[in-house]
Amino acid sequence: MIKRKISALLMTGMLSIGLLQAEELTLERVQLQLEHPANGSVMKLPEQPYLLVSGFNQYQRWLSLIDSDAYEVQPLAIPPSAQFFTKAQLAGYERPQLVFWGLDGLYHMQLPSGQYQQLLEVSSVHRVLDPVRLRQRNFTLELGSELTDFFIPDFTESHLLRQQADGSFRHYRLQLPSRIQSWQSSRLDYQPRRPFVLDSNGNGRKDLLVVDDGRFWAFLQADDGSFSEQPTALDWPVPLSTERTLDQRNDAGRSYQGQQLDRLFAVQDMNGDGIPDLVMERELMADALERNNEYRIHYGRMTEQGLQFDAEPDTRVKTDNVPIDVVIGDFNGNGRQDFYIPSTNIGVGTIIRVLLRGNANLDIDFFLMDEHGRYPSRADLRQQARVDVSISNVRFDLPLFQLADLTGTGRKHLLVGESGRLRLYAPDSSRLFSRRSERLDLEVPRDSSRVLITDLTGNGKDDLVLPFDAQDKSEHRNQLHLVFSR
Repeated sequence: MIKRKISALLMTGMLSIGLLQAEELTLERVQLQLEHPANGSVMKLPEQPYLLVSGFNQYQRWLSLIDSDAYEVQPLAIPPSAQFFTKAQLAGYERPQLVFWGLDGLYHMQLPSGQYQQLLEVSSVHRVLDPVRLRQRNFTLELGSELTDFFIPDFTESHLLRQQADGSFRHYRLQLPSRIQSWQSSRLDYQPRRPFVLDSNGNGRKDLLVVDDGRFWAFLQADDGSFSEQPTALDWPVPLSTERTLDQRNDAGRSYQGQQLDRLFAVQDMNGDGIPDLVMERELMADALERNNEYRIHYGRMTEQGLQFDAEPDTRVKTDNVPIDVVIGDFNGNGRQDFYIPSTNIGVGTIIRVLLRGNANLDIDFFLMDEHGRYPSRADLRQQARVDVSISNVRFDLPLFQLADLTGTGRKHLLVGESGRLRLYAPDSSRLFSRRSERLDLEVPRDSSRVLITDLTGNGKDDLVLPFDAQDKSEHRNQLHLVFSR
């Protein structure tokens, strides 16, 4: 049945399959035609062959289900009040499920049937629907059980919804309001605060760490799994700017010159000792355009008083330019976390280059943690790429720049894609990646920021999911290309 369906798709031009050969690698490309631009979000459901792809234009929105085994595309009916989607482990199901966050609560959709029902009713900061957009957003937490919990921000409080074994939820109204800013008389911006998960007091239970008014706070989890609704202040000496200091606006009468801003960027175990660490972002401003960022890592230590940090960072990563993105991960398989940081110099020279050539240089710096838990003062490796800029369309097209384990060995290739060509830099023990690249003729999306690297087949090797939208070349417009590592 599947073979007949694939043959029919090939005859109608909806499906194209081809092989790409590189040294010691065999890549299979499958092109699937969608009924909409793939300009929203792409999400893989774990342990299943399903991909979710959302798209929109100024009139409507779509959601498609992709079966990467059978090469099938199926449109899904979006719950009318849904605004975001994600994956979650629900009671009574062996595999992660598709869940929506809507104006009136959470919804569960069963796949591949597309039937959905409301999980629970809860209010949030989203009271009005954006009828032409549907995006993936992480509103889930893993707090120690085998089931997914949900964190839903509201205006004056935040809702923690702890899932029980019977599928019901325990509702905690955390005293954590959203931040509001009225930068314009006709516009109000509500910014929910982000929760981080860690054990702050050493009782073996995961708590919620939040930042408010320049301080660290924790909503503590008790031994029975319940949560306090009032936060507890954490007396950590780590520098942290207040929200008023972070409010950098020229209409507030504050100069950009000489400002130093400290934010919490990430909470994770960086050096592999099993204890969570703090990654702080320090932004240093010379003026509104000239600025650089420093990432300060404070290693955690568990004491009788709970988790503690020193005021000074144990190691740091410095950038010369403004980061476009910051990715933390173990790139060489040694159990320690590394950085790669794409950045560009936003100065007069860059502006002139954009006006004359329509592109800007992109530097990607790699910082590797050594055996002593420290990062180098300069990047271990710098790779360059190009950002295409369309001033007439107000569009910045980021190149494909990803790391992928294409061999299943745990060591990653560096993938760089530009102008119909994919360059593969193989892993190298002496310098992370080989100096020379293998080149494949492979069209990549004009804006590759939505490209997904994931294992589609379960063979332990990373595959590529390339989403094309309505502004890509006509022969690839509104398509999804799957590139399998065989």
